Amino acid sequence: MSGRTWSGVRAVCFDMGGTLVRPEPVATTGQVAEVLGISLEEARALMGKGAKRRLVSPHDLAHEIAADFERPAVTGALTEVLERARRRAEDPQLYPDVPDTLAALRTRGFALYAMTNALGSSVPEQEPAVFRELLDSVFYSARTGAIKPEPEAFAAVQQASGLRPQELLHVGDSVNADVRGASAVGWHTAWVDRHHTTGPLMSAAPTLRLHSLNTLLLLLPARAAAEAITSEVAG
Repeated sequence: MSGRTWSGVRAVCFDMGGTLVRPEPVATTGQVAEVLGISLEEARALMGKGAKRRLVSPHDLAHEIAADFERPAVTGALTEVLERARRRAEDPQLYPDVPDTLAALRTRGFALYAMTNALGSSVPEQEPAVFRELLDSVFYSARTGAIKPEPEAFAAVQQASGLRPQELLHVGDSVNADVRGASAVGWHTAWVDRHHTTGPLMSAAPTLRLHSLNTLLLLLPARAAAEAITSEVAG
C-alpha cells in the first residue's frame, strides 16, 4: 500500500488504549470480571449494553453492577477498580512514539482526533493536558452513545469534522472495532500491531499494518505540499 492511497486524507483519528495509551495488564472490564467471578465475554457484554454509552460516576456504576448481580458485598471492590481507571484516564501514559508523531502530523496540517469505547465512569471531567495539546478532539462512546464498530461512532467524527469518509484515516489496534468498523463506513484504515502478531492478517478489508506510529510520517506528507502538487498537476 503506497502513500498515494492516502493522498486525499485530511484528518487522522486514533484509537486510545493500545494505540495512543499504554493499557493496563488487565483492562478495567477484565478487572470487573475478576471481581464478579464472571467471564471476560460476559463482562464485555454487560459494559456494552449501557456502561460505555453514558456518563456515570465510578461510585454509581459500581452500585449498579453489584445490584444487577445481587452482590452488594463487592460494591467496594468494584468502586476501587473503577476509580483507579478514572485516575489513569486523567493521567494517560502514552507510548513513546505518540507525542512526536502527532506533533509532526499537526505541523503538516492534519486534523487529529481520538475515539474510544470508554466506560462512562472513566471519562475525565476535564480533558488531560496532553490530549488538549496533541488532539483537536476526543470522542468518547459514553458521550456519543455509540461504540466501535457501530457506524454511528464513526459518524460522530464525520459530523464534527465536516469531512467525507475518504478524507479520514482511522488508526487502531483492534481488527474488529477499528479496522473493520472504519472500513465499513468508507474510511481509510491502519492496523497498529505493536506486538508483532503472528498468523494470517484479517480478510475483512485491506489495511496497512503498522508496528509503530512513526511509520505514518512516511505515508502522510504535509497537507500544504500535497495540495500544491495536486493543484499544479490539475492546472
